[in-house]
Order: sequence, then C-alpha cells, then structure tokens
Amino acid sequence: MAAVTVGSVFVFDLLPGSGGGADADHGPSGARPSAAPSAGALPGAYVGTWEGQATSRESITIPLGTFRLTLKKAHVGERVGTLRHTDIFGGVCDDVLTLKEVTDRRIVTTSVGAPGNRDVCNQARHTVLLTSAGDDLVYESDSKDSGRPKARLSKIQ
Repeated sequence: MAAVTVGSVFVFDLLPGSGGGADADHGPSGARPSAAPSAGALPGAYVGTWEGQATSRESITIPLGTFRLTLKKAHVGERVGTLRHTDIFGGVCDDVLTLKEVTDRRIVTTSVGAPGNRDVCNQARHTVLLTSAGDDLVYESDSKDSGRPKARLSKIQ
C-alpha cells in the first residue's frame, strides 16, 4: 500500500512545488509551457515583446534602466530574440539571444552584444534565464560585467 501511495505521488505530480497544485508555475498569460514543446521550440505563450525595469544583482542593487525583450518562434540553436537595454541616461545597447534550452520551468538562452553597439556596451557572451512568473517573465543574466542584471518583464505586445 505504501509503495502504491508513494508511486502515485510521483505519477500524478502531487508533491509541493512540483507543478500539480495551485501554486504551480504557469507560463505568460496563464499558459503552462510544456516540458518538451515541439522538440525544443519556444512555447507560443512567450512570443511577443516584454518590458520592465532592471536592477543589478551584484553587491549593491543599482537601477539599470529599461529592458525590452522581443521573442519570436524559434527552436534550440536558433536566434530567438533581442534585448534592448536603455540605461538611466538614455544610452542603448542591444543583445542577440539564441535559444539554448527549453524546460517546463524556464527558457535558457545565450546572449551576445549585437554588432554595431556603442563601445560602452558589453559584447561578451553570457547566459540569460527567462522564468515564468504569473503573467510576467523574470529575466536573469549571469553577465558580471553588466552587474548580473535581473528584471521582471510584463508583456506589452
């Protein structure tokens, strides 16, 4: 009996935080992304333009300005979108994102500065995680040179 109960917990995904309860993570606009959508494709709920204010996650939190993320349909290995960072002084830097991994909880991309950026823009390759947060996306970058930015982005288009 105990083995059947434990097995049911895993089969029916009933463990807390495992996605079966009311606190389950859902994709943007309430859509729950699939664990393997179309063999590594970006789920349609993520396609569009997202915007929000970014801050640094380094030793002190510093406002970094506005992040505008535009995502399009893509498969793993393909260009999935761009990030436009407008700093607090109005300067602009663009990054190009390539889809690296799609899971049921997050999107992983590789990001690199776009050709033609100003020389103050960070051009180094880095990893960006996009995690669903209700109707929003949480953007997190591991770019130390950029202050390891984090932003909560809302869909605007």
